[in-house]
Amino acid sequence: MRVFNLPNWEALEKVVASKRRWALQNTVRQLLFRGQRCSDWRLETTLERELPSIHTCEGYYHEMLTRKAKIDPNFGKCWNLPPVCPKPASDEYKEYLVYLRHYGHPSPLLDWSLSEDVAAFFAFQKPSAVNYNVAIFLYVGFPFGAKFFHPDEFTIISPKCDVIGVSRHVNQQSKYTVCMNEENGSLSSHEEYFQKNERRQDLLFKYVIPETERDNVLQKLNSKGITAHRLLDE
Repeated sequence: MRVFNLPNWEALEKVVASKRRWALQNTVRQLLFRGQRCSDWRLETTLERELPSIHTCEGYYHEMLTRKAKIDPNFGKCWNLPPVCPKPASDEYKEYLVYLRHYGHPSPLLDWSLSEDVAAFFAFQKPSAVNYNVAIFLYVGFPFGAKFFHPDEFTIISPKCDVIGVSRHVNQQSKYTVCMNEENGSLSSHEEYFQKNERRQDLLFKYVIPETERDNVLQKLNSKGITAHRLLDE
């Protein structure tokens, strides 16, 4: 992970424009963005924070099935899921995972957006009692067109979740990553992976911006229609 301190939001806009030009020239598949309200926070999934004892896909699946009877009525839909974790993940299960991630349930998915503006919204949305710096992350999974996996190691997986039934997923232009070992289904930490990653893939850039930019950024986002009403159904 490479960390850069920027003086203001306009500086980040210039960086992103440059990265997008680079991506076009190098046929990079996509740039993903994530915003965090405090630059000191780790890259953690809600599963790590709320259920740290669960370290496998199977363990997580079993836990979420126990909650399903309460979740289905709230969403107005019954997901038809098997009693054991489907491999590969079905479209039905992917939609369920996306719903869980967006509506406050523990998830091994770390959420990103195709839009730096959406990332900025979540970084600056809530005022801070202390003037923390915020962080905007830029993730490039395939900087050179291909990605290599080792069966005995953890890696960053980007599951394809093209669901339309979860409005927050659509409106936030959401993408997701999970840090796991595909061979045995064990889960690990994005933060630890990125701290020790020395490969020419899974590039992560962290841009630290003063929280004092909040009013400036939110005004710009509002002019583009990037609001809580649009992104969070509020």
